[in-house]
Amino acid sequence: MRTIIILVLYIIISVLSIPLYLVEFLIRKINEKAAAKVAQTIVRHVFNLVMALSGCKKTIVGVERIPSGTPVMYAANHRSFYDIVLAYATVPNQTAFVSKMEIKKMPCVAQWMYFLNCLFMDRGDVKQNLDTILSAIGLVKKGYSIYIAPEGTRNATDTLLDFKEGSMKIALKGKCPIVPVCIRNTENIFENCLPWIHKGAISIEYGEPIYPERLAPDDKKHLGAYVRNVIAKMYESAEK
Repeated sequence: MRTIIILVLYIIISVLSIPLYLVEFLIRKINEKAAAKVAQTIVRHVFNLVMALSGCKKTIVGVERIPSGTPVMYAANHRSFYDIVLAYATVPNQTAFVSKMEIKKMPCVAQWMYFLNCLFMDRGDVKQNLDTILSAIGLVKKGYSIYIAPEGTRNATDTLLDFKEGSMKIALKGKCPIVPVCIRNTENIFENCLPWIHKGAISIEYGEPIYPERLAPDDKKHLGAYVRNVIAKMYESAEK
């Protein structure tokens, strides 16, 4: 039943979005950041509705740790499609997500991601990945935060995959802090129950910001491994 409800909601939102696209395009011509802010407000409300209708009991920890007044790079473990839903409903600043290229083909979703300045990666194309990282650095310099899953793919095990060191260039070149993000149990809502949506408890924790310039040289050199270790400890701490 929840799956049918979410599908109906998707259709309704797709139809209601048509006039909103025109509004967003007009605002974007005047002020790109204002258009992104309006889009993020709309997406936040929709995603909170999606979680409510999906039966998600969400726990949010550490939003107050996120630096204000400056862009950040969110580095998160990646367990489920619902990670994006949960994260976009909770990030407090203007944020562009880095997503896999396949999402770009989803009607309605792809259009709103455009308004949010989201970026897409083709995991099989090294040059395209580099271009995406450079675009993300450019967005940071414009004042946007970037949300990326450095594992590079969904991983619902209790052991994090290695983090892609290239993704850390966003923070290093963009000169912004990294906010470690630990997500738990989102895979139990959908992926573990395919094709059905099941209710359940999910959580997102924002850790203390990491300032790369303050790290020891070896930690800065292997920044991906350092951030992975921080998130792994957050995950293990919550499991105890």
